[in-house]
Amino acid sequence: MKKTILFAALITAAFAGRAQTTFGVHAGINGASFTTKNTVSNQTTTDKADTKVGVIVGINAEIPIAASFFFRPELNFIQKGGNITETQTFFGVTTTYKADITTNYLELPLNLVYKFDGGGFFVGAGPSIGYGISGKAKTKTTTGNSTSEATQDIKFDGDKNANDGKGHLKALDFGANFLVGYQFSNNLFLKANYTLGLSDIDPEDNSSTKNRGLGFTVGYRFGGAASK
Repeated sequence: MKKTILFAALITAAFAGRAQTTFGVHAGINGASFTTKNTVSNQTTTDKADTKVGVIVGINAEIPIAASFFFRPELNFIQKGGNITETQTFFGVTTTYKADITTNYLELPLNLVYKFDGGGFFVGAGPSIGYGISGKAKTKTTTGNSTSEATQDIKFDGDKNANDGKGHLKALDFGANFLVGYQFSNNLFLKANYTLGLSDIDPEDNSSTKNRGLGFTVGYRFGGAASK
């Protein structure tokens, strides 16, 4: 996986050496969640985590490839994850389980962008390659008047047989990215993007987990002419 990201970064750097390439910085928030499917005795159940808000911080390049079309790679630190709440009642006693899951990724979206006449509005899409670097799951279990809390580290080693008290996920998170935005005449820009996870990050055989997120960022582009 590290070789895949390195190869993509080298290709990006090669394109970025072209004339008229501009660079930018951006930061914002990511509304993250994930969907898990579990299969037991040929019965599959699907659960969707509630959205949680994380941060996005990154850099980007914008490389002209044709009239109104640009290659726009980014390198982001992005937080994903989600919130889970489950409630069960046995013999009149209610137990509520809550989990706040935060996963940290380095992500490389490789978008093809189209700029409309005037250069303000733009739309784009492309693949996204993510690599998990760390994470934590904070849990809270309440049964009657009794409450217990715990924190579990998450490792991205894909180990489904580990018995170390930690959560384990696959590091690769490949997805499809879609974006829309507007660049102002002073080179500030606003961007919204939706990333649909395509990779199963769950190492277990009978379950699958896929990330998704809706991000909003504000940024500034250096170099090149400002949009009209």
